[in-house]
Amino acid sequence: MKIGTLEHRDLFCRRFVESHVAFEPELLPWPQLEGELLARLRSFPFWSYARTIERRAGLMVTAFAQTLADPVIRHAVALQGYEETLHARIMQHVLDRYGIEAVELDLPPAPATRESFLVFGFGECRDSFLGFGAFALAEQAEYFPRALLTVFERVLLEEARHITFFVNWFRYEEARAGRDNFFARAFIEARALLDATLQTTFNDRPQELAAPGAGAPEDLAKFFPGLTPARFLEIALDANRRFMRGADPRL
Repeated sequence: MKIGTLEHRDLFCRRFVESHVAFEPELLPWPQLEGELLARLRSFPFWSYARTIERRAGLMVTAFAQTLADPVIRHAVALQGYEETLHARIMQHVLDRYGIEAVELDLPPAPATRESFLVFGFGECRDSFLGFGAFALAEQAEYFPRALLTVFERVLLEEARHITFFVNWFRYEEARAGRDNFFARAFIEARALLDATLQTTFNDRPQELAAPGAGAPEDLAKFFPGLTPARFLEIALDANRRFMRGADPRL
């Protein structure tokens, strides 16, 4: 299969759509939490930010889908927008169910442009990699009950699908534009990832995440004593392989 062909497009769009699993957040098997376990869940500092980012992503991706001329890609991107919105609903349900106080954040909306989708997509690749590692840490340390981790694992598996779809969409678009070579891709990828990092650092980072403890690998040591950056990288790489192994090898 050659990257940039209609065969490539049909494969990465079809795999994404066919692997969608419909569910309602309220009907997932949420466990009863109390005492120390509930306090641990409430102590995480990212709830407001995560909910707002997912809501904004859902709006932007859904709107971006409507700008696409290719009906096959448009349908797949629209489905991703629905799933991003669904993740925001999951966050809201967690807050409501477990009595977590989280202020509404006023983050600027992201325009429905190709550039915004690029920055969002590469930022999601970065954030998911860190999220896979943090999940594996919590799993190994039995920081939360298995029942709760199983619910959140569903979200991470969807993020792995998003990454696979996004990277293939990017490669397809670049190939169609005649830019599918290593150096051209590396420049665009580095710029988009830098923009995503600067956006998070200076524009999107709310006060609750402005200090240490905001979720960077070194900050996780607050919750997992003895964790080093090298050890986190090792765990995150292993977790990344685990969550991505369900992808079609051709993609």
